Amino acid sequence: YDGGRGGGRGRGSYDGGRGGGRSVGSGGGSYDGGRGRGGRGGGGRGGGGRGVPGIVATNPTSALSNLILADVTQNFRFYLYGIESSSRDGVKVDSVNRRRALFMRGLFDAKEGLLSRVGVPEKEADSLRRVVFFEGSFVFSARKIPGLDHTNLPRVLVGGKVKSDGDGAEGAIPVSDNGDSLEVTAVTVYLAPSDLMTKAAGGGAAAAAPAKKPATIAPATTPWGKKKKAAPKPAPKPAPPEQTSSAPSIALDTRCNDCVSAFKDLEGLMSHCKVTGHSPAYSDKGVPANREVFLAYCNVALQRAMVERMARWGREYIDPKSFQEPTGRDGQSLGVKVFKAYTCEFGLHRPTANGGKLSLTLTVDLRAKVLRNKSLLDTLCDGRNPNNCKYSQRDMDDAQRTWKSEVVICKYDKRCYSVIELDFKHSPASLPVEGQNMSHAEYFQQRKGITLEYPNAKPMVAVLGRNQSKIYLPAEQVCGNELEPRLKMMLPQIASFKPPDRHAAIEEMKRFLKPGAQKTKGVGGGLLPALGIVLQDKRMTVPVTMLPLPVILAAGVAVPEGRKSNWAPNLAQARFNVQAGKAVQLNVVLVYHQHLRQTQNSVYERLRDMVNNFSSTYRFGAKPYAQVEAGDMERHWGAVERYFGGTKLPSNIFVVDLSKPAKRAASDPAYSVVKQMLGKAGHLSQFVNFNTYDHGNPRDMRKSTTILHGCARQILSKCGVRVWWVNVPRSLPTPAVFVGVDVFHAPRKYDPKEKKRTAKESVAAIIVQVLRSTDPKKCPTVEIYSETARRDAGQEMDLGAVMGKAVSNALKILKVNPMSCVVWRDGVGDNTIEQVAQQEIPMVRRALAQTGVVGGTGAAAKPPTPLTYIVCQKRINTKFLTADGQQGLPAGALVQDLQGANHQSFYITGTSPPYSTPKPVRFVIAQRDKGLMTTPMTDLSWALCHDYPNWAGPIKLPAPVQMAHKLAELAGGFADCGESIDAARYANKIYFL
Repeated sequence: YDGGRGGGRGRGSYDGGRGGGRSVGSGGGSYDGGRGRGGRGGGGRGGGGRGVPGIVATNPTSALSNLILADVTQNFRFYLYGIESSSRDGVKVDSVNRRRALFMRGLFDAKEGLLSRVGVPEKEADSLRRVVFFEGSFVFSARKIPGLDHTNLPRVLVGGKVKSDGDGAEGAIPVSDNGDSLEVTAVTVYLAPSDLMTKAAGGGAAAAAPAKKPATIAPATTPWGKKKKAAPKPAPKPAPPEQTSSAPSIALDTRCNDCVSAFKDLEGLMSHCKVTGHSPAYSDKGVPANREVFLAYCNVALQRAMVERMARWGREYIDPKSFQEPTGRDGQSLGVKVFKAYTCEFGLHRPTANGGKLSLTLTVDLRAKVLRNKSLLDTLCDGRNPNNCKYSQRDMDDAQRTWKSEVVICKYDKRCYSVIELDFKHSPASLPVEGQNMSHAEYFQQRKGITLEYPNAKPMVAVLGRNQSKIYLPAEQVCGNELEPRLKMMLPQIASFKPPDRHAAIEEMKRFLKPGAQKTKGVGGGLLPALGIVLQDKRMTVPVTMLPLPVILAAGVAVPEGRKSNWAPNLAQARFNVQAGKAVQLNVVLVYHQHLRQTQNSVYERLRDMVNNFSSTYRFGAKPYAQVEAGDMERHWGAVERYFGGTKLPSNIFVVDLSKPAKRAASDPAYSVVKQMLGKAGHLSQFVNFNTYDHGNPRDMRKSTTILHGCARQILSKCGVRVWWVNVPRSLPTPAVFVGVDVFHAPRKYDPKEKKRTAKESVAAIIVQVLRSTDPKKCPTVEIYSETARRDAGQEMDLGAVMGKAVSNALKILKVNPMSCVVWRDGVGDNTIEQVAQQEIPMVRRALAQTGVVGGTGAAAKPPTPLTYIVCQKRINTKFLTADGQQGLPAGALVQDLQGANHQSFYITGTSPPYSTPKPVRFVIAQRDKGLMTTPMTDLSWALCHDYPNWAGPIKLPAPVQMAHKLAELAGGFADCGESIDAARYANKIYFL
């Protein structure tokens, strides 16, 4: 389980999405309760406010990032080799592992490999192996591979039928046992991107040229294996260049051309060359790489540098011997190990401090990885001795139901696998490995160096391996990947890192990647410097601006400045003063679990009073319109279906469901089924989870009241009441249309029928919100329209038609002729921003050109509506700390001086949790029309971070895109992916909270 991103999805709320998952303390109590209270510091997106004294800075003006500037050396270059592989029948070999095996054999085999056939010494071959990176359909290499010059390509490395493709020893090639072959087709020599190699404006020449060449030695032309002539005496060390405001993009090249070595200075390089007969790195003809290819090479090399000293766990790297075992308040172990996991990635930025020029940067971050101490075998034995533990048929059936299709993680290599079944007939000692002539116990001893503690203990765990194959793992070597709800709630305390810990880890990783850090590889062994990538000494600093808190009005009363991190207490006093005769009475259908038969009326009365105390447009009746008793699972949705299917109903139905999932489960499988039924009919609903908190017999009445009061606010928000108002910049042309877009992707799980890991279809959600005026008196209710769309599993792109249709329908139903439009799009990475923008923006423009006002002038006479298109990126590794690294940034901190390679961008820290390092969201402006140039998108985005009706505090994302996320997740749980939702009947209703 990756605890670095917070406590999972937080099962304290159904409709709240991530509800309370990051909360410290009590979170939730209601399914629709969103994020819950957030306990001592607020939930993951809400709470925390402007910061906690001592942990979060106050009014900072600058920040230290976790980005390190990097230079490329003068003669930086790399090689890209294209490869093709086919079977005996000429069919393309798709298996990456098979292609890799063929390539490594054809090139590095000690007897038949190409390098041995052209006379490359074994030591030189090992050095080359370190800088060759196999990537499936192509290969990166930091050095030219002997025998694979462009003059002799294409060249077969492994043949399928014959033993030779030419004359002499060099022509003999290995032949695969099954007829598969692999051929190197072409090679391209790449240099760094041209815009990375040029200096900033005013910096002088177009390309940074060294004062003198590092050496006057030509590349050796002697054959491989023969001793080269000693290098001549090096030229005098050139004087360091004058320091300017812009750091140079090109560093002095102190690499060896013939091995993987880099040195801190020229003297070290030339001494090495004199002893070994090697030569310094020299210039080579090549073409500038595009940014994507360049970053791909840099990051592949970075992964190799990390894995040489650390163990890989997913996308992060850990030291397997360094971990902590947290304990509870009673001092007892919590049964998990917490590892520090490092994530590193190269990127391209245009920092203002570096003159705004394109710069290579390394982002270094720290996360937590959590691993159970208890293995699956320990769980099954439940305290009994595994050597003689006997399982009853009921035990085995329960274990199969519990673990089948679940994900387990290997303790020795941290890889995750989907469980196919548990084999109670065999143990590691009795089950042979197919085709290996040895048992699994012997295989682990001989091949992996692991001596099993219980080789005779059953069962074996059948999991899904490569290419959908079935493999078996000893139960003592795997553990469950899912944590218990109790541990999930504790993750913020046990699996988060505060700013000082993160700062120290970043500094340690920076030292590790510097030249000479990897001592196990000898002198000059740092891999990145050997490839021509040199990290600078200091991390990047950026200016910080504190965004002012927006004006927040609750029922016309301004929220005090000190309450703007959590204004829920102010909402309890809010009164809308709508006369009872003008209010709409909701006909409440109360669905309750059979175990709540004695308390459902008292809970309804408390909830009714809270709703009615707002004196809003909507009220609950003195008694429910009807009551429906339900059970678990099908007895829950069955009872609801029977009532709504056979009863003539009045208008203004509102369903309150008091649920109590079986076995004290945090979630109820019936929830999504009932929600889908009600969504098809257009009924509003509110679920309250009695497993999270028993409101019928509360031990703490204040806690119960707080949770139910949050439910009351949600009920009014779902009906369309604007519970609070947030001021937006007055320069925004109104009526304005805000569009939020997100796509929900269901996790992949093992499907016993398909016998492979499959994922449910994805769901896209479009939220269209209208703001008629910046005057709150003119906007007493919410104007909103939403649609969902079923997508292929994992499909994020091609939403243009869906967005255009949703915006067009919204303008017609809401009858608005917009003067401006701002789109916030979630789920788009840097590499696809341009593609997504080009596909989606034209469709939105087309929809905006159609007036939604009845009797309008038509598309031909309507001037273009100014549009801004912003991509929100919340899953980023960028962090900002104070200059000493001891504090995080407060909520509302704005960073604008760290621009992306292609688009204008800014960072906003939305929340400041007390238990971890605040994480900003990057906003990338892909399009901004002239008509919106005077409206500050930073202020608008920050204001709308306070407008999400599910949480009375700031969140990370503007409300429209957060609501899209919530709706997509809700519809993603439906069997029909939300296709039955009646969008027109739900207009002006935030039903999905």
